[in-house]
Amino acid sequence: MHLSDDQLLGVCLAEPLPPREQEHLQSCAACSARRHDVDTFLRDASLAAEAEADAAFPPERLAKQHARILQRLANEGRAARVIAFPGHSPEGETAKPLPRTRWLAGAAAAGLVIGLVAGHMSRDLRGVRQGASPEGVVVTQLPMRTGNAAFLEEELLGQIEMAVASPSGSALGTLNDLTPRAWEVK
Repeated sequence: MHLSDDQLLGVCLAEPLPPREQEHLQSCAACSARRHDVDTFLRDASLAAEAEADAAFPPERLAKQHARILQRLANEGRAARVIAFPGHSPEGETAKPLPRTRWLAGAAAAGLVIGLVAGHMSRDLRGVRQGASPEGVVVTQLPMRTGNAAFLEEELLGQIEMAVASPSGSALGTLNDLTPRAWEVK
């Protein structure tokens, strides 16, 4: 049995063969000739690849690349460069906020305070409104059916739309009671 191409390739690449195959390679003229052909092919392919690389990377280009690498290595130990961005003040001066920025921050803070105060006030007013119902308003609560989840969701959304369309929002009291408030969460 002769050696396979993979075994011959391994021999050419200096991979050791088991003793039995090594003896066969030394005694078989056909396998020795094939090994010589594979070795010659690999040597020719290597020379062709080196020639292509030399053509693609001429000595001038390699010298420029080498110089750039050495320049990067020389800058490795130095402190980083500071890049000035437009709109920033030079070092030593204190930066003053723009009037537009101050106004925007003030408006956001005022909105937050107003929202918190209104939330607390609506909590106190809700207790007063719960006992009273406006005249002429009939609130009906439809029983929810069990079944398809998509159908239940559509039915719930329909009930919410009917409640919003009514003259008063009293039908939404149940949803309002289920919604947690920031002051109630501990």
